[in-house]
Amino acid sequence: MAEPVTDGSMHRAQLTQGTVIPCHTHPADEFVFVMSGILETAGRRCESGTFWTTPANTRQGPHVAITDTEILTIRLGALGEFE
Repeated sequence: MAEPVTDGSMHRAQLTQGTVIPCHTHPADEFVFVMSGILETAGRRCESGTFWTTPANTRQGPHVAITDTEILTIRLGALGEFE
């Protein structure tokens, strides 16, 4: 049976080429899917169709939009403060 996720969220972000999201953490597990474009994260090149997960409280990034990029992010809990 499905269990509701308290404070879970899903976000679609459109990043213009050159956008940088600095290193940060979240208090919940995070799943990211690159819908279009190319995003570099922590030195790894992620093209359209790439999917990755980051465990809660793990430092991630920076995320750099190499091209105009669209991502879908799902968090299994609160977003938390941007650190």
